[in-house]
Amino acid sequence: MELILIRHGTTEGNKERRFIGVLDVPLAPEGEELARQVGPTLPAVDHVYRSPLLRCQQTADLLWPDAEKTVIGQLRETDFGPFEGKNHEELKDDPLYQQWITTADFAKIPVGESAEAAVERASEGLRILLTDAKEHGYERVGVVSHGGTLMGLLWRFGRPKRDYYDWMCANCGGYRARVQEEPLTLEILEAVGGGAL
Repeated sequence: MELILIRHGTTEGNKERRFIGVLDVPLAPEGEELARQVGPTLPAVDHVYRSPLLRCQQTADLLWPDAEKTVIGQLRETDFGPFEGKNHEELKDDPLYQQWITTADFAKIPVGESAEAAVERASEGLRILLTDAKEHGYERVGVVSHGGTLMGLLWRFGRPKRDYYDWMCANCGGYRARVQEEPLTLEILEAVGGGAL
């Protein structure tokens, strides 16, 4: 089975470099246009799985308008707790924020959902997705999720191995991957979409 893993289109929060995790924001007009441009460049899929958040719903509908879609709650973005909706400029004098960005083990600073917890949750979502896709006999599916969620999944399962931040996808960008089952790995075949890294 193949997965087409795509980050949602651009939001106003992305443009302003804000921590937009669980805030349910829509695509910016530029994000809608980007998805319209990228959609025709992507492979056809048998089904689409997506995060429950509006920006992923809108992106999925623009990328693959005719595909049936399933929401998987575990594919949502990381909860940034008190940092939600804010950017570096607004947080730079906050001691907790300074601790979060300067510590070697930032994933353990309690500011909402830890990076470790987010990766565990997303991994559960991937397994739910794969089980459903296998039961339905899908050969290629689209997955529309978030930058942090995709980084976590690709850091854990992507091959060849890369560091966490090396998996960052541009808006409407991502990867085509082949699923290997035992052990679960995602063999990266190519970068796809809008400005995929």
